[in-house]
Amino acid sequence: MNVQQLKSQIDAAPLADRATLDKLYLYMTVADLIKPEYADMLAQAENYQGFLNAVFMDESRKHTLEWAEIAKLKRRNWLSFFEPDILVQNLRMKTDGLPIQMGSGVVLAPTGSRDNIFKNGAFNRQAAEFVTSIAGTFTIADWEFFGIYGLYKYRGSVILEEWELEAPPHRV
Repeated sequence: MNVQQLKSQIDAAPLADRATLDKLYLYMTVADLIKPEYADMLAQAENYQGFLNAVFMDESRKHTLEWAEIAKLKRRNWLSFFEPDILVQNLRMKTDGLPIQMGSGVVLAPTGSRDNIFKNGAFNRQAAEFVTSIAGTFTIADWEFFGIYGLYKYRGSVILEEWELEAPPHRV
């Protein structure tokens, strides 16, 4: 496949995906020439989906904007590409979110049944949705945290990103 075929397939793609595909095309080309780091993947692909899949499956690209856009476009579960510092799974909750206890108050974070704690920069935050930040001492799922954390959500998962650590997390 060549860059002209890629462009024509993107132009014929479903309308719902076209804006993101056009953006990806701009990220991966310069003056209608494919960037060298993507040339082999494009040459081996039979269609634009195969090309995007090759980029997505390349572990070395998992921190790039292109990779994040492909993950969001295809609604792929990308959590397995990253190794969390703490993983809490199969939480059974009767509330509308993950309870975060801060002193005598409780905040509910949007959640599913899998929650991940990452060091700063240990996952591609462009593929997740930023919700808020939390600072101070707080407890989540029997873990106590003391520091500043970014709270993200992705496919029903809560992702805490450690921004500034005052003390290491520990079980309570």
